[in-house]
Amino acid sequence: MAMQTDRPTQSSKSKANSHAQIAQPAIVASTVTKVVHPVMEPLSDEQRRELIAVTAYYLAESRNFQPGHEDEDWLTAEGQIESLGALVS
Repeated sequence: MAMQTDRPTQSSKSKANSHAQIAQPAIVASTVTKVVHPVMEPLSDEQRRELIAVTAYYLAESRNFQPGHEDEDWLTAEGQIESLGALVS
C-alpha cells in the first residue's frame, strides 16, 4: 500500500517571490581606520648606490646596451631614485 504524505505545496509564483525577497545586509562604516606607514630606516649610501646601479642597468638594457650612454643612464637613474625620496629616506 502506498502512503501519501501531507506536505504543503507552494505555487511556482510564491516560490519565485520567496527568493526575490531576500534582504541584502546594509554595510555601515561605524569606525574610522587610520593608515600608519611602517617605520623604515633610511637607506645607507651603499644601498642607495646599489639601487641607482640596478636602475641604470635596466635603463641601458632597454637601449640594448648601446655604448656611450653610461653617464646619462646613471644620472637618469639617480633622478628616478631621488624622485622616490619620501619612500627611500
